[in-house]
Amino acid sequence: MEAGLEGLNVVNVLLPPVYYVIVGRGPMAVVNHRTLRASAWGRDRIGELPVLHVGFPNPWPRYLRHGLGQPNHLLSFPAFANQPSVGGGAIDGGLDSQHFGRQISREFDTLDAEVIEAWVGLIQTQAGMQAIDPRIAAEIGGGAVRDAINLRIQDPWPDFDDGEAPYRLCLYNPVNGTARLVYAAKIDICTGPGRPIVGPPNNGHSDETTRAKTPPWLSPERWSQQPVWRDRRTLNGVDAIRDEVVWNVGDRVCVTAGGGVGLNAAEKARNRQCALDWFGRTALMAIFENPRNITFLREPNTNGSRAPAPRRTVGINGEDDLIASSRRARMGRGATVASVAAADNAVEVRLAGAGNEHIIRDWWGNRSQLNAGEGRWTLSAAYGEEIAALEVVESREYDRLVIPNGQETDDVGHPRSFAHHLVFREVQEANRLVALETADQRVRVLGAACNNYPGFAQNRWERNGNTPRDRMWSFHATLPVSAVVDGFIICGVNTALANHYFTEQNPNRNVNTMTLDELRAVVGDELAGRIIDARHARNGYSSLQELRAACNNSQDVRLAQLEFAYPVAG
Repeated sequence: MEAGLEGLNVVNVLLPPVYYVIVGRGPMAVVNHRTLRASAWGRDRIGELPVLHVGFPNPWPRYLRHGLGQPNHLLSFPAFANQPSVGGGAIDGGLDSQHFGRQISREFDTLDAEVIEAWVGLIQTQAGMQAIDPRIAAEIGGGAVRDAINLRIQDPWPDFDDGEAPYRLCLYNPVNGTARLVYAAKIDICTGPGRPIVGPPNNGHSDETTRAKTPPWLSPERWSQQPVWRDRRTLNGVDAIRDEVVWNVGDRVCVTAGGGVGLNAAEKARNRQCALDWFGRTALMAIFENPRNITFLREPNTNGSRAPAPRRTVGINGEDDLIASSRRARMGRGATVASVAAADNAVEVRLAGAGNEHIIRDWWGNRSQLNAGEGRWTLSAAYGEEIAALEVVESREYDRLVIPNGQETDDVGHPRSFAHHLVFREVQEANRLVALETADQRVRVLGAACNNYPGFAQNRWERNGNTPRDRMWSFHATLPVSAVVDGFIICGVNTALANHYFTEQNPNRNVNTMTLDELRAVVGDELAGRIIDARHARNGYSSLQELRAACNNSQDVRLAQLEFAYPVAG
């Protein structure tokens, strides 16, 4: 026996630290932590535990600088001292995304939190010692990740007091390829809406499209330093709009679906003066229900773009009214991706028709057809002349292919994957779903991770239903239009409610997120009804003048008690 070790026994061995873990470092993770600290309920829940954030950095400062899908007044958060709604300029009618990102990071910096930059592979319970999601091994490089995690998850549980650390997280570090265990008394999962989806072409995945789905343990900070990932020509939508992915003037770009991220990719192509083909299987109209988004479109009979406005009020009634404001951009419908293959210094995208009409419109309003035999869009004479100087010709070849197929919570790296064995139940506040939790109330799912959790997403909403989920989505239908279904507006207020931030002494007075009952308590039934009826179709209310106008120019003094954003915390 070595000298000095004679008295060593299990009593002398230090136990690992036990944390209150928040999985995530993005906006809702910060809202969650901030409103926990700002409420008596939350401070009691944290107790003396050190708070640890696990995950990759807030992504918003490095996305394409663009206008968010909401104007400034809709992008405030409960209890924030660094309100994104304050001090930021507008781009295309929406709040500057990089100002938003900086404010989130500044707020995070005010929190007393430790950070581990790593990927959550599994949450284990002391009773179960569960295994990892077998789908991890099927990912590119997943075998090594599986092996690293499996080396640790069989470790015996330390001799904590009963109930002190009933959970542990197995974290994977992609920098050195190792895994570690972190013990937790409580866990809040704030991982966002899910992993970007890359749907297969009609003829199945190729190496090009398979590699568009970045392994979830590679953060942008990591993959952007690796040319094999950074220089891909085919990308999912979220990766495509990162600043680290550089598009050059004159690049030919293909964006294959609508939605908020599809629009952002199209805006990136416009800003970089690329030649853009943007189309959907059926239509692109849905994204233009948001008044901010029509700034992508051409103002008729001008060389400029439209100002934000509800589309119907400015005569946008059909797909043929969607004309891009850039001479180099086209917008179409009725096509899908049949196959994708690497070509010399390009990616070959073969298209197939979908539906009855397969056309793409240019700045001049010309409707060019899909050449079904060749699997490519044809060019009008005017558009061909516009892009001739870029050396773009009618072909199937693009410099960049962007596949923005939405996001999936039931995928590797998200709650259903690393916590699939935990049984979650609904948390109700304000008579609706605001979070999910385990029976012991120690593990919660909040924000978009909750709203998109399998079984709770909007596509499961029954409009006349009376479940907590149904009531949440019914409330959502009364909120101002958001960039995405599960956007910051509903996630912010739901997370604050889950943490009991709003009380009788600290009520919600934000007219843009109050419920009908909350409004009735302040301004009465008639005015509350008018406020709710007009709130969704417009981008909420930014001033008392706008609010009075929506209430038939009412001068009722009670309207002045309402606020138009959450206040700056002192």
